[in-house]
Amino acid sequence: MNFLSLKKFSAAAILAGFALSSQLTMPAFAKTFDDADKTAIQGIVKDYLLKNPEIIREALIELERRTAEAEKNRQKKLVAENQALLTDPKYAHIAGNEKGDITVVEFFDYNCPYCRQSLKDIEKLMDADKNVRVIFKEYPILGKASTTASIAALASRKQGKYMEFHTALLSAKGRINDEQITSIAKTVGLDVEKLKSDMKSADVLEAHKKNMEVGQKLGINGTPTFIFNDQVIPQVLPFEAMKQLIARIRKAS
Repeated sequence: MNFLSLKKFSAAAILAGFALSSQLTMPAFAKTFDDADKTAIQGIVKDYLLKNPEIIREALIELERRTAEAEKNRQKKLVAENQALLTDPKYAHIAGNEKGDITVVEFFDYNCPYCRQSLKDIEKLMDADKNVRVIFKEYPILGKASTTASIAALASRKQGKYMEFHTALLSAKGRINDEQITSIAKTVGLDVEKLKSDMKSADVLEAHKKNMEVGQKLGINGTPTFIFNDQVIPQVLPFEAMKQLIARIRKAS
């Protein structure tokens, strides 16, 4: 057996050994090896891995990379499929430049401390970059009071006070409750009785339903979660990180 043939056999043996050791099926090899061959191959594989344990670490790193890449591509596909639900102004308030080249969608909960932390960064982003569109997606996952606050915020759009109310709710101390929601509404100049009536309206409840629906379709299970064009970022992003990500997106496009 020449050197090239030996290398091919060794590679085949190692692959087959992995398959045999893990009880995976590899038809191309399984039909050509008898029990003695299989035992020998397993010995070769074991000896090789004991002498080169870094191979396992390298394989795990590569597996992790491929898994992350596959998940990233899956999320991009879901974002593309759900663009209408993500960007329709019937379902969410849009701030910044409505025709901006970068769209930032934020899924948030008014009782989420990390969402409160992100408020200043989003405001800073809109001030610094006049070509960014920001879409605020109420996504209450932290209890009944969060749901009430989100529906109230959606209803406040009917009085043209969304951003004032949104900012005040996210700036509140401690967990939001019904009394605070009413108090904050009064503070920002909302007609509270109209707000309560609008919270029961079909279009407001539909917007709340659609926001929850699209979040669930995208597999969002924590807040804040950001989507920069088609990139899903399930974590807090400081202002500088937002700037850098947007620069990379613009450069790539």
